[in-house]
Amino acid sequence: MIRAIAFDDSRLLDTWDRAAVLDRPWRELAMLESATGVALDELARLSIGERDRLLLNLRIGAFGSSLHCETTCPACGTRLEMSLDARELLVAASVNDPSDFVLSDDAVTVRFRLPDSTDLAACWTKMGEPLDAARVIGERCMEVVATAGDPTLPVAISNRLRDHVAERMAALDAQADVVFDLHCVACNHHWQSPFDPATFLLSEVDAYAARLTLEVHQLARAYGWHEASILAMGATRRRRYLSLLLQ
Repeated sequence: MIRAIAFDDSRLLDTWDRAAVLDRPWRELAMLESATGVALDELARLSIGERDRLLLNLRIGAFGSSLHCETTCPACGTRLEMSLDARELLVAASVNDPSDFVLSDDAVTVRFRLPDSTDLAACWTKMGEPLDAARVIGERCMEVVATAGDPTLPVAISNRLRDHVAERMAALDAQADVVFDLHCVACNHHWQSPFDPATFLLSEVDAYAARLTLEVHQLARAYGWHEASILAMGATRRRRYLSLLLQ
């Protein structure tokens, strides 16, 4: 089992320097590579749910389990805030049988695998434009293994079977499909919103790294200390010194 370890401030900054210049989804994989010691190409082959489970555990280790989120009501534009426990978003990994990855309709039997980070990367062009994700993932993750008709003729997978495969993927990799049921008290609108641990964590790390860099700059400028010494003293002591600069 892969386990993520907590970052200290120095390691977090070093990791973010390497990760921030990468495209998604390699950026979050670079964070996991540093936190787990597992090679990036191996992490890239994890299902999205397995990856997201690691990212949630990394987030809990780095910043704690309390999450503060905000969104906007799509009906009236009211800003909504909510707090939740990241531990409650962790879905237990399921044990799957090979037969779970085979589905059929009247004409075709397909074998499929769960999407991974390489599949997500393939859903974007080199120009940064999104492709039809459902089509790309279907082409990469499904293969026809049997047909009811002439095997020499082209095979078309029905939309019904494609939808069935997508539903089965979501059930087999439930951690990749965390959805919030939201309600706006201002207009009584109800809707669902997916939660993306990678986007959430990367945004937090970016903000934390920016704040940490500013703290180092202010203390180095005031006291002449080196970065390593400032980072090693920890957040609480740094803020004590920063408060003195405001007096």
